[in-house]
Amino acid sequence: MRMHKKIIRTSIVLVLVVVMSNVVMAAFPDKQGFVNDFANVLDQKSKAEMQLLGEKLWSEQGIGLAVATISTTAPMDPKEYTTALFNEWGVGGPDDSGLLMLLAVAEGAIEVEPGYGLEGVLPDGLVGAVIDQEGIPHFKKKDYGAGLSAMALAYANILAGEEFEIVEEREGSSGWFVSFVIFVLILMLMRRGRRYPPGGSGGFGGGGGSGRTVIVPRMPRGGGFGGGSFGGGSRPSGGFGGGRSGGGGAGRRF
Repeated sequence: MRMHKKIIRTSIVLVLVVVMSNVVMAAFPDKQGFVNDFANVLDQKSKAEMQLLGEKLWSEQGIGLAVATISTTAPMDPKEYTTALFNEWGVGGPDDSGLLMLLAVAEGAIEVEPGYGLEGVLPDGLVGAVIDQEGIPHFKKKDYGAGLSAMALAYANILAGEEFEIVEEREGSSGWFVSFVIFVLILMLMRRGRRYPPGGSGGFGGGGGSGRTVIVPRMPRGGGFGGGSFGGGSRPSGGFGGGRSGGGGAGRRF
């Protein structure tokens, strides 16, 4: 009798696992191409811009760009959903050179995830900086198309070998602290100058650079995507060829 009950329990658990798996799988819509506006929040201009970028990236470099908007990722977390969708669609080619940008409207979330093959060119910090500078200002105004298009262009330029300058944010509430630190540094330099007068040893020569710039020396393709022309590629269209992701990238809430 006990064995019979155990078999029944095991069967019920297996059925529940199968049912839940089918529910999760059903939550993923079928891919429609480079631009997948399932939430119907993108304007035609932005769609066309991202479609063109996707085609050029795939034909010129074999990089699969997928942009997706969705009403909600529930019951999954946006990050978990993005990773699962990336692998379900197989964004990118055999070299795992895919890039998925997913916007979840209900959660107010944007997630960007590169495939294994692009993690060296698009580290998490750089991915997040592009979101902060190119996407968030538009998303806060619900201008989703402009934000995603600006982000896609920035990533395409980085993948083409261009530099992306990270602008340091300065919050007004921390202004007094920054001023205090600068004042302390000036005092330290003045005291140091008294100990080591001009002409003495022990100082640092050379001028310092300004700003903070990330240089990506990979995949030079003779210019970015800001208006340059591209030669004809021999790769098939689509951008989906079994690419995989390990869950890297970055995400923000807006």
